[in-house]
Amino acid sequence: IGKRRITHDIDAEDEFEESGPTVPSAIVVAITNKSRRIHVATLVDIPSSDERTVMVVPMDVRIPKIRVQFKNWRDYQNQRLLIEIDNWETNSSYPNGHCKKILGPVGDLETEIVCLLLEHEIQFTPFSIAATASLPPEGHLWRVPEEEIKMRRDLRTTRIFSVDPIGCQDIDDTMHIKTLSNGDIEVGVHIADVTYFVRHNSELDKEAQSRATTFYLVDRRFDMLPTLLSSDLCSLHSNTDRLAVSVIWTMSPDFEKTKSTWFGRTVIHNCQAMTYEQAHNILHDMPPDSPNKAQPPPLTAGHVVNKGSISAIKEDLSMLTILARKLRKRREDLGGAVDLSSGALGNELKFTLDANGNPTQVAAKKDLEIHHTIAELMILANRSVAEKNYERFPKSSLLRAHRNVEQNKFDDLENSLKAAGITFDGTSNLSLAQTLKNAREKDKGNTTVNALWQSLATRAMSEALYLCTGQSKNEIDLSHYGLGINKYTHFTSPIRRYADVVVHKQLLASLQNYNINPGTIPPSGFVSKLALPAIPMSNAISIMKGEGLKANDYDQELPKSKSLPFSSESIPELYKEKEDRTTLTVAAPTNIIPCNGLEVSQICDNLNIQNRRAKHSSMACQKLFLSLFFKNNVKIAKAVVTGLRVNGLIVFIPKFDMTGPVYVRDINGDVQIDPAVVGLSSTSGLDPTFGFNACANYRRFPSGEVKLMDENVDNSKWSLQVSLPDATKKLEFRILDVITVQISCDLRETKARVPAPRLYMMPSSAQGRGTRTEEGRKGPDPVSSAICTEESKIGPTCFVPSNTMYKQLASLSTSATLPVESNFPRKKKEKVESQSNVCGRKIFANFSNPDTRSSQQEAAVAAASESAAKRRTITNQAQLKTSEFSTSQAIERAVTARTQRLAASKRNAKKSKSK
Repeated sequence: IGKRRITHDIDAEDEFEESGPTVPSAIVVAITNKSRRIHVATLVDIPSSDERTVMVVPMDVRIPKIRVQFKNWRDYQNQRLLIEIDNWETNSSYPNGHCKKILGPVGDLETEIVCLLLEHEIQFTPFSIAATASLPPEGHLWRVPEEEIKMRRDLRTTRIFSVDPIGCQDIDDTMHIKTLSNGDIEVGVHIADVTYFVRHNSELDKEAQSRATTFYLVDRRFDMLPTLLSSDLCSLHSNTDRLAVSVIWTMSPDFEKTKSTWFGRTVIHNCQAMTYEQAHNILHDMPPDSPNKAQPPPLTAGHVVNKGSISAIKEDLSMLTILARKLRKRREDLGGAVDLSSGALGNELKFTLDANGNPTQVAAKKDLEIHHTIAELMILANRSVAEKNYERFPKSSLLRAHRNVEQNKFDDLENSLKAAGITFDGTSNLSLAQTLKNAREKDKGNTTVNALWQSLATRAMSEALYLCTGQSKNEIDLSHYGLGINKYTHFTSPIRRYADVVVHKQLLASLQNYNINPGTIPPSGFVSKLALPAIPMSNAISIMKGEGLKANDYDQELPKSKSLPFSSESIPELYKEKEDRTTLTVAAPTNIIPCNGLEVSQICDNLNIQNRRAKHSSMACQKLFLSLFFKNNVKIAKAVVTGLRVNGLIVFIPKFDMTGPVYVRDINGDVQIDPAVVGLSSTSGLDPTFGFNACANYRRFPSGEVKLMDENVDNSKWSLQVSLPDATKKLEFRILDVITVQISCDLRETKARVPAPRLYMMPSSAQGRGTRTEEGRKGPDPVSSAICTEESKIGPTCFVPSNTMYKQLASLSTSATLPVESNFPRKKKEKVESQSNVCGRKIFANFSNPDTRSSQQEAAVAAASESAAKRRTITNQAQLKTSEFSTSQAIERAVTARTQRLAASKRNAKKSKSK
């Protein structure tokens, strides 16, 4: 049905009544994995006054309504509820449950984010006392010990720098490049040495393993490690000595040959923590910083670049750019890497938030060459480490694998390419890369369509997964399809990914001989020094054991580790490694290396689950903030048609990286469209119905026709024809047509879930036309460039849960423990003036200037008021009908229930008399 007709929200239950092609059917024979029993739901249908059993609608569309009993249902109206399913009778269509907690009002930002986290099963508790006890007691005053510097390769005199997004606090990676005396080029990538602070099998290590990754949302983040480590001691900030694990290559002057590779622990000094924009400006001979630039907060990237080092940094960046271009071309030509970069349009959104946390601007992040330069260096480091680890631990290495994509996943991409006359070949990653390259070359100037193909190819890709090499019998299953690499892992972001922590431990174990400098011999006594603890023992060690504490000193139960102890006898042959471990690197003692294949396999399972949750929650949060943005900002944008249905179009909007439906016909069969699109006057037709009346120029045409021409024709040649009586032209849409749409979102429709933005078709000249404005909404800027292009100045905020928050959530079960409020600066709800370019004079309150308001303007205002009154009447009538229908249903249910109770009481009376 989804291939034929776009589903309307209000007729979702009736959608299946439409006749369509038969599909295979089946019955459930067994349940192998039970689904979660806790859901976020909302009381949508208003029950009768004396009814106690009501139906709530879950936020997850896959879950049916849940029957819940309330003493007073009015207390739960317009609230998000946390519902737990108790049972599901076999003869009932709906499960029974009870309400565990009221999460907050519908539409409130904090409430919706908490619901989002709950729906994605994301659980966050504060780090336990045992975990924080293993942190350095000096706190932020910690400095690199002199003894540790002696055991590492000292690179503090090398010009090392970093390039990260604006506002980045967790700086994982730095790099350097220099020309050696013999003409060779030395390139280094230096990654934060998290394993120095997070000791193997410590309580902090177990909690980091359980969290698996840092969760990034639009306005906050949830760290995998405590803030002391993630934002300070582990982060490679500028002008500070930091510990690192480095990969250093010696290459020929033309970068065609890698002569040697060195791995090991180092101490570095980052001379400049730059942003991508600063590095881009330096490469293009522009000032890295604007004269009136405000200094970023401490411990973040983007501080003013030292003018004395600009020329040297430019030389280094230029050399790295040449290297990255060659590395990328080599991957594409030899490995078949698929280029899924989004070009000038970008595919990741960045939001600007006001003091209340609401979005005021949104724009796609710029896709600069410096992004690809840094990415290629990280890919090279990950690849080198993967090969090194696999060579030493072929049965227990942790790799990042991306398997081949099934051909049917490319159906949408293939249809779009066929519509453009491009032959599709997706039999291998090399052929797919060549197909996308041909498509870009054919339509170089059409950035909108090119962005569509990149998006469709990305969506078709299977998900890359972490795996233990002992799990795969075929070595080809270890390769990375998208990057065109045989062995790949994650090594470059240990602050925010636990997979990288495991890889660091394996790398340090795989080094047979640890040399401070190439060609030198470690000093005597060097190995014995490594037996000392990596960090000073905490003064709170008794807390870790629970000694000296009263029962109420623990504010929560310490999390239990998911890792299990394994003996060598219990490890299957599949995961057993080589036994020559007597010469492991002195930088990592053998008793802290998790080279057990079965343990790595279990870690990978948790990593994959948590990474999938992080990805889906981030996407859901972006959609939520898009809806909030379009609530107060009506925008006009270009969209490309990707699908045709009998009642509308499916379009992709590259500017906002979103896909959605454009309805042409309503559920009653009436055509609703802007008359100007078909050459009619703005007064043609009838007033639009609810759902279409948010667009000022939409009109309803009961006698209009919409016909999908899809019989005996390939999908790529389908067309949708729209005809109206007395129209001067006939509309016909095909795949890849570019149209103009208006984007808005009416949050008054919020019920079980926040609605997605609504799209309305506009004439190509709509950029200069006025749109209907309602209370609390703004019309679009008078030109198409009104779409926000300025990048956000606010990065993700570190979300530090407060103690009060956990007390509020103490009543929830451990499976639903989530933060409800944050302690980052957020003012009380107040009216914030939105910044927008509005042509003409502003009129405040009831003040009006008779000299500037003409009779035509007065007539226009009166007409707009009358039209708005009509729309409100139509809306109220529709809501009244719905309410009357719900009331009649409730009365019918109440009568049925009373009848059943009377019948039951009569039966019981007869039974008692017979006894």
